[in-house]
Amino acid sequence: MKKKKILNFIPAVIFLVFIFAMGLLFIFLPKSDYSPVEKRYLADFPKTDADNILFGDFDTEFESYMSDHVAGRSFFVGVNAYYDAYSGRNGSNGVYMGRDGYLINDPVERDNRLSENLKIFSDFSSANKLNTTLMIIPSTGYIMSDKLPENHKDYLDEQYFKTIEKNCGDMKFLNIMKKFKDESRSKQLFYRTDHHWTTEGAYIAYKEYCRSAGLDAEPEESFEKMKVGGFYGTTYSTSGFWNTPADDIEFWENRDNIGAINVSITEGKKTSEYENMFFMNHLEEDDKYPTFLDGNHALVKIQNKNADGGKLLVLKDSFAHCMVPFLAENYSEIIMVDLRYYKSPISDIVKKNDINECLVLYSLDNFATDTDAAFLA
Repeated sequence: MKKKKILNFIPAVIFLVFIFAMGLLFIFLPKSDYSPVEKRYLADFPKTDADNILFGDFDTEFESYMSDHVAGRSFFVGVNAYYDAYSGRNGSNGVYMGRDGYLINDPVERDNRLSENLKIFSDFSSANKLNTTLMIIPSTGYIMSDKLPENHKDYLDEQYFKTIEKNCGDMKFLNIMKKFKDESRSKQLFYRTDHHWTTEGAYIAYKEYCRSAGLDAEPEESFEKMKVGGFYGTTYSTSGFWNTPADDIEFWENRDNIGAINVSITEGKKTSEYENMFFMNHLEEDDKYPTFLDGNHALVKIQNKNADGGKLLVLKDSFAHCMVPFLAENYSEIIMVDLRYYKSPISDIVKKNDINECLVLYSLDNFATDTDAAFLA
């Protein structure tokens, strides 16, 4: 009887020992500033001044600090993700663990800004007398629907693309949905661990753009391809599915353009110039996607002395970084603007550079939820 009573206390003792041990580890283990698995900086210890404690967000900030620096955090995040997936709640963290190693983001919210953003871009195009092509990249979940788990939210790409066709104004909507759906049967158009399209996916879109614009696409055999393994993208870093195999990332470069390329990157008042569109130093980092055009910047100008075409304005999200190097085969100058970071009037760029062609290039998810388009003028 006495032995049975002692056994009843064992779970409580184990729990107390665990809590005590985790507390000691939290206090004495060194704290990291950055999580290479999640590809983000971890929360700093909150300010301890009176204003922040009494009137600020000390409690919330300290909770974030505790959460980010708990011992074995990555392990527990992974355990939670796999527990949710195998207990019937796959996708509860916003990422589905799909078939063949695909990690796929939730579909775009139904309550979104799609119609508002279409009007903003259409009005801008009309006001500046631009010949504008609108290319919206369908979601991975729609194109790779055969990789989704059985239970998942609906991807409404078809419905949204009909809305785009009806409300794109004077812009020419280049619908690549069917082309991508067909090509996905034999080619990998999206990364398994990242939300972006692959270089092959971007090349297919480039050929569709050239066909629509009456341009001659550079043939695939013109490019020297380099494949690099060990790529884990942003979907992986937010998923917690740490056992997912890595992707390969490819770089296609036309060696005939060596010495003919100039890339100018402007942030604020500082402009830096380079002779290549691929920044290989990023291959040594946790996030390898910025190898394409050095990642996100407010304003990027790409010039190609070998190209016969004129000038092109590209209003975009990060999907463009992989496709613009192909477009540089056909345009002598491309000005790429990211509305998340560039807050000056875009119309001034159009007038100053005498631009009459524009490409609006976004993924569906980003275009439908973007709030920075409101600053387009």
